[in-house]
Amino acid sequence: MVKGYGPFGIAFSRFTPDQNDQSNWSKMHLPVKGIPKNWTNVEKAMARLNTWQLIYQNVIKGTVPRSWYVGYQQSSQLSLDDAQFSSQPIKCYVYLLRGFDQNKGRWLVMVDTNNNLDFSDETPFEAKVMKPGVMPDDISDARLITYQSYQKGKIVTARIPLVVKRMGNDLFFNFPQYARASFRQADEPMDLVITNGFNGLNYVGSTGIAQQPRWFWQKKIDNNDLTETSDVITLGGRKYKNKGVNTYTNTLQLEALSSDYTDYSLRTGRPFRPFTAHEFTTGHPISLSSFKGKYVFVDFWETGCVPCVSALPTLKKLYQGLDKSRFEFLGIVGNDTAERLQVFLKKYDVKWPQVLSIDKNGLIGQYHITAYPTSVLLDPSGQVVAVDLSMEKLDAKLKELNR
Repeated sequence: MVKGYGPFGIAFSRFTPDQNDQSNWSKMHLPVKGIPKNWTNVEKAMARLNTWQLIYQNVIKGTVPRSWYVGYQQSSQLSLDDAQFSSQPIKCYVYLLRGFDQNKGRWLVMVDTNNNLDFSDETPFEAKVMKPGVMPDDISDARLITYQSYQKGKIVTARIPLVVKRMGNDLFFNFPQYARASFRQADEPMDLVITNGFNGLNYVGSTGIAQQPRWFWQKKIDNNDLTETSDVITLGGRKYKNKGVNTYTNTLQLEALSSDYTDYSLRTGRPFRPFTAHEFTTGHPISLSSFKGKYVFVDFWETGCVPCVSALPTLKKLYQGLDKSRFEFLGIVGNDTAERLQVFLKKYDVKWPQVLSIDKNGLIGQYHITAYPTSVLLDPSGQVVAVDLSMEKLDAKLKELNR
């Protein structure tokens, strides 16, 4: 593990105050003490260092039901081994406080750096300001947090840096730490750098890897050059699938692939994985080859996704103006029922083909979709030419291709 942001783009998490809404998440929150008496409008927030460890230890404790834990894994397309988690509660989180100091007339922040759930031994501070669109790489204000992890059957105590910044009235934080890993292939050293978006120890399903930049001018790695979990990276002429970081063994896991392996991916320049399914409205067979020779906008969405629904009027307008001999849209719908989707498509008068993916082994799972909306634009050969275009950029791109 290496302190700092290294060659990666910087990301922050928003300070979200604990809510007493009787949800399973709120049941896992813990009481704290030592809040300054001269503070008003106090908010506390748990920053999760290892989300799955936190859930598991609360299952063992009986705070949340195992059925929810299992269901959450399935919805995240994961199958975790309980043996990699400690059944004894460990400090896989840290608490932050925000409040208005009446004596100083300022909003201040406190961090439970020693993780004892007591803020009486902590020092308040004013979070440094960051400007919109500017991700500061200064970590001189980082605070070292004591936490615990479970490695190879033992509880390990360590420290990790935490940075808190302010933008307007909102607080943001991250853990400026990334990882390095090395191995040898045919006597050639392979040095890799690893990030999870500076999200503590939350590597499950969120592990981006790249080769360590070799030259002094290669200071940053573009996000598009990161190999995410389940994607393929080529090292020394050999292909490997990124299987993510195992925090129990403290290892990066790579799966060696055969030389003839086709690297299907949702990344720009990669071939889109072929599929066969049934179009929802007609029941007719549909496949990627059905669109051969056309540009295809593939939209992974669900009816309960607010941004997905908000984009529909624009998508309908764009679809109406397309030359259908050269362009097509395809919706792949997850986390829905046939009844709900049928009513929705009729209500919004959606005309382009749709596929309902309700099986965990269906298209949503095959393409490793974890967030909605997710979209790709394919060229006539089935290769990805753009990913997650905004409606404005999609409009511009379609007009460019339609000339």
